[in-house]
Amino acid sequence: MEDATLRRTGSRRRTQPFRTSTALVALTLLALLCGCVSGYRQPVQLIHEVGPVYPEQAKAAGVQGWVKVRYDIGEDGAVENLILIESDPPGVFDATALAAVAQWRYQPPVIDGAPSRVSGVVSILRFELDGAERYEGY
Repeated sequence: MEDATLRRTGSRRRTQPFRTSTALVALTLLALLCGCVSGYRQPVQLIHEVGPVYPEQAKAAGVQGWVKVRYDIGEDGAVENLILIESDPPGVFDATALAAVAQWRYQPPVIDGAPSRVSGVVSILRFELDGAERYEGY
């Protein structure tokens, strides 16, 4: 069976739709590549953490729990707009968790080559009597 684009000379010539789709694919890849390069994001990284102090009364009573906080990371890597979302048991670990997170520092996030803010970071601090407090989402 002979290809419809076969010429008398025996050479094959690609049809216009193929060239158009090839150009479209090339332009799409170029646009994606430019988007990736210009929108390069460096993930945030905690570079200075301060662990919360386990309240003595809670420790003596064997109380364990957690605190969920939300905050922004400024262009300088400092925690800003820190708020308590919820905790269990309420009120037991709130103050010490907020005091610790307020001292955390992050490597300033880099977006498009410049330090940028990150909004709405959520972390959970767990208070457990196994000897080490644990933090999630930082």
